[in-house]
Amino acid sequence: MRLAMPSNSPTVRRGAVPIRDSAHGGSQIVFNYLPVQYRPGRFRAGVVPYEAAEQLRRLRDDLAGSHVVTRSGDTIVCVPVVPDAPTIGSEQEFNTEADLVVVTSLLQAALRRVLTEGWNFQLRKFAPLVFVSRIPGRDLLEAAASGTNMEGLHVYPEYRLDVRRRGPAGTPGILVGIKARYEIDLPVSELLRRGVRVEGRYVLAVDHDVPEEPNMDLSARRRLVGMVESVVGDRLRLTDSSGPSEIPASEAWLEPRRDVFHDVLAIAAGSGYRRIESRLNEAAFKLSGAEGRYERTKEIADGLGRHSPLTIAVGVQAAVGEPAGSTSRISTRRLDSPTFVFDLSGDKTHRYPRQGLERYGPFDSEMFTPKTPSVAVVTPQQFKGSAEEFMHSFLHGVPGKEAFSQGFIRKYRLTDCKVTFTVFDGGAQDAGAYRQACLTALEAIKPDLAIVLVSQEQEHLYGDASPYMVSKSTFMSQGVPVQEVQVETIRDAERASTLSTIALACYAKLGGTPFVIGASHRAMAHELVIGIGRSDVQTSRRGGSQRFVGITTVFSSDGNYMLSNASKQAPYEQYPQELLRTLRTCIQDVMARHAWQPDDTIRLIFHVFKPLKDRETKAVKELVEELTKDYAGVEFAFLHVGNDHDWMMFDLRSAGTRRRGQVTGRAVPARGHAVRVSRSEMLISVTEPADMKLPLQGAPRPLKIKLHKESTFTDLDYLAGQVFRFTALSWRRFYPASQPVTILYSELIAGLLGQLRDVTNWNPDMISAMPLRWSRWFL
Repeated sequence: MRLAMPSNSPTVRRGAVPIRDSAHGGSQIVFNYLPVQYRPGRFRAGVVPYEAAEQLRRLRDDLAGSHVVTRSGDTIVCVPVVPDAPTIGSEQEFNTEADLVVVTSLLQAALRRVLTEGWNFQLRKFAPLVFVSRIPGRDLLEAAASGTNMEGLHVYPEYRLDVRRRGPAGTPGILVGIKARYEIDLPVSELLRRGVRVEGRYVLAVDHDVPEEPNMDLSARRRLVGMVESVVGDRLRLTDSSGPSEIPASEAWLEPRRDVFHDVLAIAAGSGYRRIESRLNEAAFKLSGAEGRYERTKEIADGLGRHSPLTIAVGVQAAVGEPAGSTSRISTRRLDSPTFVFDLSGDKTHRYPRQGLERYGPFDSEMFTPKTPSVAVVTPQQFKGSAEEFMHSFLHGVPGKEAFSQGFIRKYRLTDCKVTFTVFDGGAQDAGAYRQACLTALEAIKPDLAIVLVSQEQEHLYGDASPYMVSKSTFMSQGVPVQEVQVETIRDAERASTLSTIALACYAKLGGTPFVIGASHRAMAHELVIGIGRSDVQTSRRGGSQRFVGITTVFSSDGNYMLSNASKQAPYEQYPQELLRTLRTCIQDVMARHAWQPDDTIRLIFHVFKPLKDRETKAVKELVEELTKDYAGVEFAFLHVGNDHDWMMFDLRSAGTRRRGQVTGRAVPARGHAVRVSRSEMLISVTEPADMKLPLQGAPRPLKIKLHKESTFTDLDYLAGQVFRFTALSWRRFYPASQPVTILYSELIAGLLGQLRDVTNWNPDMISAMPLRWSRWFL
């Protein structure tokens, strides 16, 4: 499939992706990044002092046809792009290597001219440049429907061109983002006539305050206006709206989320829906898979290459190259996989956590208590037989099954387990019966752990209607962690692996430490890795009263989980202060628990789920400096860790993994490739072909880490290695995750807090109280 530029754009050739078996010749790591070379190195432009945003807008409007106008610090730079254009302000000389802020704006303006004037695309966004290819033949749904009329429903390729000052190998260039864009072009009035229910759905309407701009995609003026509460005649009554409470159905469009799109598609396609859905998924994979993404990145490169060199200013040109790594090798560092440790002395180690546990037992087996934990099992009468069979296998193992032959007691070096069953007559969806059974179990004895059997048939239930959430709330209110077990899962023939995973989480919930990782070095006396997350208290998407809970998780440098804490609910303006309060409590607890001494040196590494604002970073830094002022030395590193970005890594020598006759992960790199994309940013591949379970699974994004400028510890290579090792440290599963546990655990806490919040009488302060504070209750 081609990008399919308009007929007056340059022809884009299609080339096969040269995938070769990685066993022959190693890896060839390539990026969705097009390096750019500027020439010559110097140019002249006019400069005026910056006074206000209105001044900048006015200059851009007045000089739109002759100059590129951009802000650079306290000045506005007006660069001529047509011959004989007048000099605006005082003339200065600029350098394409040193003045990248200005040069980046020039290249973006040149790309905009190519897209709109050369290829006739309308733009959804101008910075970065976003456009949708709606050219005939590019609609993925049209091809999947193969003749069935899908009027008003479309799935088009959407492209995002982001000009960057630095990329792999330190060169400026263009980052190419690609995704499938789902569109519902029929107004709600027409959807209602076709039998589509819209209550509970969010809708869009044209925002007339957004001015029309030349070459603007008109659908980009549609904005979210609220959720449909009811339909009254030909009008929609809205809730969660900051604007009108009613709008005409003919002037509204359903928000084209993927799930909403498929609901509408199911009605439009009727009995042919499953066939069309299957074909559409295949077509979307050709766009989102690693091979398809690389091919389309190369097509963009070929199309821009036929325009190269691009004139970005009078006398200044830019040559756009092939995807970085495709023609010349990009230097990547291969991070070492962690070694897992199973004793305090560090002598018992293994490359794989499951096998290490079987051979050596858990890391803290000599000091773990209680050696005979009490376990309360709560199950409906209809699952009693399955529950008894499960608990026997759980405690004593599955004979002949390598994954769990030892059982929970022997594998985790326990003396025994005291198990009590509470069986009740209610059904699998009877939350009230579950609550009463949990209270009955607590009357007998306060257990160390509760295991609650549930069913898939209750997965759609929330709050007080959810048996699992009600059970979790009831037990946790008494400081007891809970393990959910789905009866359908434990009845599966291949349940040994499931039992092994459940046992791992249960040991951690009991407060045990199954394993840690071998630290790369021990130069610092104390090194803490602190995850900072956030939970949204309200789900309103437009309301102004949203509140937040700050989440802090603390780990030692070897990945040993220490504790977590959650702040009280607070509006956004008070959230930073609440977060600092919980952070203070966490650090003070660790200092006291581990008896830090005045001559100790301290290193604190913060992993945050979203970029901290400068004022937030400075506040955290000031707090930690206050708490550690009496110690010999203190270092900080503030690291944003996330995968919300457009960067992609491909391995053109990766043939993927064959599973059940199907290949997954072609062109997907192995875990552990790390490459700098700027002075403060690095990409790390964390999901390899073997981790991909579905043949049509889209290409995994690498993890991106970014070091904040306020950091005093700035060894990005060290920090990247630590982040990578922490992705293998989850005590929820034996295989590596796509995020470090600092971020993963915060997300798990946030998700469960969000669900527990809807349960009557749930007290969120319980998770910050003993003993749950030291438990991994959220696994």
